[in-house]
Amino acid sequence: MRKYWNPFKPPVKRRKPIERSSRRSASFDPKNQPKRTADLLRLEKEYIRPYWGRMVLAILISTVSSITPFAFGYTARFIVDRILELHRWKGSAIIHVPAAEMPEKMKLLFIVLAANLGLHLLAIVCSWIFHYNAVLVAQRIVFTLRKQLYEKLQKLQITYFDQRITGKIMARVLDDVSVIQGNVTSTFVSIVTNVMMFFVGVVILFSINAKLAAIAIIIVPTWAIVYRFFHKAIIQNHRHLREKNSEIYGVVEEKISAIRVVKAFAAERREDRRYIHLAADFVRLGVRQTKLSNGLTFLASLISVFGTSLILYLGALYVRDRVITVGDLLYFHSSVANLFSPVVVLTGLNATVQWVLVVLRRVFDILDEPITTSDPPNPVPLTSVRGEVEFDHVSLRYPNATTNALTDINLKVPAGTTVAVMGPSGSGKSSMMNLIMRFYEPTEGHLRIDGIDVRDVALHDLRKHISIVPQEITIFTGTIAENIMYGRFDAKPAQVIKAAKEAELHNFIMSMPEKYETYVGEHGTSLSGGQRQRLAIAMSLLTDPKILILDDSTSALDAETESRLRAALKRVMKNRTSFVITHRVATARDADMIVVLENGRIAEVGTHDELIEREGAYCRIVELQQRGAVLIEEDSPALS
Repeated sequence: MRKYWNPFKPPVKRRKPIERSSRRSASFDPKNQPKRTADLLRLEKEYIRPYWGRMVLAILISTVSSITPFAFGYTARFIVDRILELHRWKGSAIIHVPAAEMPEKMKLLFIVLAANLGLHLLAIVCSWIFHYNAVLVAQRIVFTLRKQLYEKLQKLQITYFDQRITGKIMARVLDDVSVIQGNVTSTFVSIVTNVMMFFVGVVILFSINAKLAAIAIIIVPTWAIVYRFFHKAIIQNHRHLREKNSEIYGVVEEKISAIRVVKAFAAERREDRRYIHLAADFVRLGVRQTKLSNGLTFLASLISVFGTSLILYLGALYVRDRVITVGDLLYFHSSVANLFSPVVVLTGLNATVQWVLVVLRRVFDILDEPITTSDPPNPVPLTSVRGEVEFDHVSLRYPNATTNALTDINLKVPAGTTVAVMGPSGSGKSSMMNLIMRFYEPTEGHLRIDGIDVRDVALHDLRKHISIVPQEITIFTGTIAENIMYGRFDAKPAQVIKAAKEAELHNFIMSMPEKYETYVGEHGTSLSGGQRQRLAIAMSLLTDPKILILDDSTSALDAETESRLRAALKRVMKNRTSFVITHRVATARDADMIVVLENGRIAEVGTHDELIEREGAYCRIVELQQRGAVLIEEDSPALS
């Protein structure tokens, strides 16, 4: 029988415990304390302060609600000392209230009971108002955070996403922000109100009896010792919890998007085991977090029980010695409990505060990520484009790479020229196109369009004149028409149909029951590879770009469709500067210019006939493809 990993079983000795780190956690570095304080101040200033009116109201309401237990204690004192008058002594005996005074005492009793009922109703109303305002402010803070995060992700450079797993980014935008939503306002208000409740309790205790109050206050510092003992472990475990949660998001997102590959390799069991191991680690971390939090609260409660018991014992002695009344003792005892209660709550809130601090740092890490590809301070307007593209000694090295992807590229492409870019995998073909789109910045040199450096132009102005059909096609959930109109949502139906016809997609669309309103699933899984490519071409053509980039965009098409599409694209590219990344000589020979790349450098530039005469890199590509075609023709009878 197959055994799954028990998440509640401690890890075996050969495995490194997941909740411990081989190096000292950055969370424990004293130098990080100012950063954590800065995060809290930033949260208050940027996200809580705009709602200061509601927050002040919530704090006041919560304070009133939290002070009501002291009022209940006072009513008990009033009943004992003023109505029952148990403080009357005659020798060593208590004198009962005379019968003549009973009617008046009963009236007072009903008044006190009515006041007590009113206090309970007030506490219920205050609780409702507090929770409504706290939830409302939390929802608005979360809306602002998610809006800022999504806007920042749209502005961040491609290199940021190249270096991170999509699922981990999703975990920060969705899960971490949800933690803030569930805790930030309630925790903030709870801290303020419990601190105020503590000081109100101190004042009341000293007003009853200074000696007993001093004894009660002396017990409080023991909480600081307990808090200090658990502090570091709670912070570290919270950090590991968030990291493990992000890792789970990343694995789930990656494997669901690649579910066909998983099934094709019959890797379901291996993926099951991998996920179960991650989930088990997360469960163990969660259990350990509960142990730490409950241990902290347990010790705090134990101190509270010990303190109140000691106070009750000493208070009983004071009543015996007639230093205080019976009502004073009852009021003091309930007030001590109400004094220790906020301290216990504040100690328990430590875990929540540390959790919020961890997720705040993770969220602020995205918001503080520097944008390296952005609009210049004074962008040059690019209202119209002819399409001349010039690479002037351009080099490109990706972040964390040891070698250049492109080195000293010099190329001038006149407007309206069709350029075929060829070369082996990894030679830098897509890197050149990414520079034109300004997905990346040149490490050296300049890239100009119509004589203007692309870094001097606003990104929106630049990209509205350029369109790219990537090798890895992305289709969005929605209708075919919505996908075609993605780059130009104000397009008219006639323009959408024209773009579909130019992409050789119209006949297929008209064969569908819903025509252009046919719904395509996530990533266009209901379409074939060729249909997705043609749809992507239609999306690009609708924007009427002056510079068109086709990144091996006919690779998934059959020979007949490719031939028709190539003829259609030839007409479309006639008045455009077009870059066609291709491995096929049949596509390259129709280009006005062929650029052959090798190891990130330009090996050859010229027309088909010119490069054949040189007998260089391009000629070798032609010979290899012709040899492959001959082999296929020779083998085809046997294959049939």
